[in-house]
Amino acid sequence: MGRRRRINKRDKYGIYEIPEYSTPKRRKRKKKRTLKDFFKGLAAAALVIALVYGVSFGVKYSMRDKAVSLYEQGDYEGALALFEEGLKPQLPFFEDFDNDIRFHMADCYINQGEYGDACYMYNKIRLWSGKKKIKGIDKLEKIAYGLQLYAWQEYRGALPILLEAYENGYGDLVLYVGSCYGQTGDLNNMQLYYDVFLQNNPMNSFMYAQYAAIALDEGRMEDALNYIETGKQIEDQSNIKEILYDEIVYYEKQKDYNTAYEKAKSFIEAYPADADGKNEYDILYTRQTLSDH
Repeated sequence: MGRRRRINKRDKYGIYEIPEYSTPKRRKRKKKRTLKDFFKGLAAAALVIALVYGVSFGVKYSMRDKAVSLYEQGDYEGALALFEEGLKPQLPFFEDFDNDIRFHMADCYINQGEYGDACYMYNKIRLWSGKKKIKGIDKLEKIAYGLQLYAWQEYRGALPILLEAYENGYGDLVLYVGSCYGQTGDLNNMQLYYDVFLQNNPMNSFMYAQYAAIALDEGRMEDALNYIETGKQIEDQSNIKEILYDEIVYYEKQKDYNTAYEKAKSFIEAYPADADGKNEYDILYTRQTLSDH
């Protein structure tokens, strides 16, 4: 027998072999990108960016609007939380909008007595503004620094800064100016600036605390107690901490250490971070204990 031939399906009679045949695949020619394609891609990218910015701005604007409402109601803590959200995300071309938020945040910090945070926020405004000049920021930053010095009880350093700001139209600082004069021993000027305040405003908790402290320093104990008791009863309680501290000092000066100790104990329960109150408590604890034996 001869060798069997493999029958190719294209060789019906087995006479010869025809190799398998397949149509060669043609390579697809790459389509050349035209200028039209480039602009289409550019338009698509611009659309995506516009959508991102549109959504981001909507969120930021909504947060800022709600925060401003709380700010105007005096809820500075709540406003700060929403302002923080309003700064996210920080995108190019939103610098002016974001800086408006930062100005509001700085004012919230000042109203809360957090002057260092206000200074920090003004520095951030400068940073995000680049070379662009921001109207009024120098004055505001300087006032925040002056108030920080006041909070640190550096009254001699705070006085010229706050006095200059008051004379330049910041009338709300009149009490701080008067207080600085009082704390540096210039009682005549203190009374002068307090009288300016009283021309258009009733006595507030700040002034009761100040007058009580000065009366205590001068040994006018009856006047001091009157200021303390009246200050505790008025509607404005923004400086109640200072009034309660004056009350501790009053009873200590009267040598009523047991009462002074009880007042100090209540004080540090309400204000555990206050160093002066803690110091008074520690001193009076010893005296109160000794007086019991």
